Parts: sequence; C-alpha cells; structure tokens
Amino acid sequence: MGFTDPYTPTKKHYECTDCRARTTDEVGDECPDCGGTLQNLSVGRW
Repeated sequence: MGFTDPYTPTKKHYECTDCRARTTDEVGDECPDCGGTLQNLSVGRW
C-alpha cells in the first residue's frame, strides 16, 4: 500500500538556499533579500 501525504498547501512556500529567508510570494527564482536561489517547499523532497 502506498503512502498519501494529507498535506495540501493553499499557497506555495519558498526558501532561499543561501540565506534561508522564506516567502509565500511568487517572486520568481531569485531571493528578494540576497539574490540567491529559491526552493519551493510545497513539493516533496525525498
């Protein structure tokens, strides 16, 4: 039997891989604080 994640986000959450700042705004691929790369936290990372 497979596992189903019950979490269903209503907003996308992003975290900068450099400074670890978080945002829910759709700002593209660049962190508004430091210019680093944003990672979407709303998707599974296995």
